[in-house]
Amino acid sequence: MNARNDVKRPSDQSLDARLVLAAAQLRFAARVDFLVARWLERCATNVEAAQRLFKTDRKPTREFAMGVSPVVSSPRWDESP
Repeated sequence: MNARNDVKRPSDQSLDARLVLAAAQLRFAARVDFLVARWLERCATNVEAAQRLFKTDRKPTREFAMGVSPVVSSPRWDESP
């Protein structure tokens, strides 16, 4: 007669399944939060690196490329210098 007390009822099993599902959802949400936070951190690092790159790249230069001399303009557009 005591054996009946050890058997779980169907309602108890469904309650356990809901708890397991809720715990799995929480673990999944925590993992997604972690991955998104890591991705955002990498994006922020990339943005900072790009800002440093462009900040140092904005120095005025006289030439656009190596070995190119500045163009001397003529008083008239159809004359060569």
